[in-house]
Amino acid sequence: MRMGNVLAMARKEVRHLVRDTRSLALMFLLPAIMLFIYGYAIRLDIVEAPIGLLVEAHDESARALAAHFEGSRAFEVVRRFPDRAALREAVVTHQVWAAVVIPADFDVQARRGTATVQLILDGMDANTARLMRNYVMQLVAAYSTELDVAAGKVPAGTVDLAYRTWFNETNESRYAIVPGVIVMVMGIVGALMTALTIAREMESGNLVLLRTTPLTRVEFLLGKLLPYFFVGLVDVLGCAVAAVVIFGVPLRGSVLELAGASALFMVVVMTQGALISLVSGSQMMAAQLVQVVTFLPAFLLSGAIYAIENMPPVVQAITVVIPARYYVTLIKALFLKGATLATLWVDTGALALMGLVLALVLARRAAGLGLRR
Repeated sequence: MRMGNVLAMARKEVRHLVRDTRSLALMFLLPAIMLFIYGYAIRLDIVEAPIGLLVEAHDESARALAAHFEGSRAFEVVRRFPDRAALREAVVTHQVWAAVVIPADFDVQARRGTATVQLILDGMDANTARLMRNYVMQLVAAYSTELDVAAGKVPAGTVDLAYRTWFNETNESRYAIVPGVIVMVMGIVGALMTALTIAREMESGNLVLLRTTPLTRVEFLLGKLLPYFFVGLVDVLGCAVAAVVIFGVPLRGSVLELAGASALFMVVVMTQGALISLVSGSQMMAAQLVQVVTFLPAFLLSGAIYAIENMPPVVQAITVVIPARYYVTLIKALFLKGATLATLWVDTGALALMGLVLALVLARRAAGLGLRR
């Protein structure tokens, strides 16, 4: 082996790397993004988890227990429910992760040593539900010990916790994971395939030939996107069938609603892919950018694996511009809660708005293709 040849090739590669500033920037940017997300954004414990309280009792013991929840660092009481109907609506629409019910006879039962506090958990994320249950059990146990000590009794568990997990009674983690995986698959497939197909036309020089035809920009883009749009919908249908038949995940919502939400999401991610291809100009760069722009956010910051509400406020603000966040909420609610797109109008509207904004940006960016208007 001749080191002179090795060094000559290394110098050539260094010059190529320095000239390719986009690849060089990506090499430094990707580790920084991953370090930021894993080190700062992802938490496997519970901090300020949103919960609601329904205090049916009007005595000092009930108020003291409610104060324990409000003072806990693990929870943030975001709702005080007037009745059980309001409680149910908040859990269904994912306004709270859990709801605590302090019954009307709490003080009387506590004096007898048999008081029970009810806990309703949103089982859409089985792991988060288990963490919430454990935290609530610890808090209730600590409060029960305080009551026993104040009464001069040996701590014997005066207050018990009765819990129910809605929408996932068996606490199966795959109920949350499988719909989340569908989101990641659709995001990467829709964006990557679109980015590569347009970048291929640019890289191969076919656009020069297309400029001599009557083809317009809109016709070019629609012709490129439509086949992958229908392939994506078929993929969603296949994934949904596999989720129900193979993994046993219940589909409690409408298939048409699922198709509508999926179509909306596909439009957004495919428009993202088209924009990435126009910016990158090459298939290799497009593939790298898709990983950073779509896959990593869909995997780590969409709520598919890690709960968004448990992330720091700065990261929660960043997730607002991630389309997969809204599709995760929609697909999980459609599968497990039987919700409708009208019920989750905020997430539906956010996806529609993103699709509109990205389409307008794409239309302006497509002027660089050199095709007819």
